[in-house]
Amino acid sequence: SRNSTSSRSSDMSTAALALAACVALSAMAVLILGPTERCAHTALGRAYEGVHSGQWLVSALALPLGRARANALARRCQDALCDAPNPFGQVVYVLLVLGGHKSFIDGVQSVHLHSLAWARATSGTFTLALVTWIVVCCTDPGVITRENNDVYLAAYEYDDVVYHRKECRTLGVAAPARSKFCTTTKRRVARFDHFCVWVNNTIGANNTRWFLLFLAAQTWLVTYVTGACAYAVWRDLRDRDAWNIVFEGYTKRGERRTIGNDPFDIGRRFIMYHYGAAVLLGVFCAVIGVGLMFFLAYHIRLAATNVTTNEEFKWDVVRDSVEMTKNSKAKVDDTDADDNDGAPADIDWDDIMKNKYDRGILNNFLEVMFPPVPTPSMWRLPCARETSAP
Repeated sequence: SRNSTSSRSSDMSTAALALAACVALSAMAVLILGPTERCAHTALGRAYEGVHSGQWLVSALALPLGRARANALARRCQDALCDAPNPFGQVVYVLLVLGGHKSFIDGVQSVHLHSLAWARATSGTFTLALVTWIVVCCTDPGVITRENNDVYLAAYEYDDVVYHRKECRTLGVAAPARSKFCTTTKRRVARFDHFCVWVNNTIGANNTRWFLLFLAAQTWLVTYVTGACAYAVWRDLRDRDAWNIVFEGYTKRGERRTIGNDPFDIGRRFIMYHYGAAVLLGVFCAVIGVGLMFFLAYHIRLAATNVTTNEEFKWDVVRDSVEMTKNSKAKVDDTDADDNDGAPADIDWDDIMKNKYDRGILNNFLEVMFPPVPTPSMWRLPCARETSAP
């Protein structure tokens, strides 16, 4: 009976682990890929739109509250959580990191990894993750005001493809190239990339470098925890000589069951029973780590080519427009070939599609690390709004 109880417990733990991994991967896919132009008309895009629009909340509350009240509540929740700065993402991040730290110390390090070296490595890894998070939360992304607008206009030239000269309706001055008015924080930010809910701050010209460091630190954190959990389980199995422990029952070949000859049943149950905390934490961090690695690689590629996330979406629109123009022109040229002797006006499409801000990998990274317009003070209150005299 005890064996059957432990078997059911390990089966439930495995099922819960698989479910948690699927939910985490799905949520990451929706949040990262859902807003992109390429996924706008896919299931990921529709799921993101449903979450962002609050329709799921309306549907859940329509029956007890009525459709009108549910719509009003959903709009208030969207305004508070999606369209304005709020600490919700920061609170979730802190809970995940501190909860993960406690789970790692109690379930892995204090049980299997007793050395001072492991204690120092764990403290350093978690401290680095938290410090880089605090830095990104509190650094100025490069807020543009009426007072510093001319400096940013001189620093970022218009490419006349993605950026054309226009006026910022909020500031009443010319909007510098590569800047964007952040609808969440109500600030115009130089070299705007995106608003990050985990730090409750906009990522722009002056804190992209810290954001990259933040991503690298979080990637290293989950990689470290995953590796430490795997090592702890492997070392304890080795010290127990668990591969040769004989269990009740026989395999299909008539051999007494061991972890070595029945890893998917006996091995899984034995590991989940004795190392459940380490396995659950390690697999969870591994799943998060995969997403973080792709996200870090994506932002490194953007930095290497001197493109922002915002500009990546803009370039998608430009490519679509160019393809439509080329196709339309091809049809017109075929129709009017006799009138213009088959010699259409040459358009250098490659020149149009060239990123004018790409100055080579080294110079691109130097621009990210050392922004052309340093702020008077690197630090600012998270999401503090800039005020300017009218």
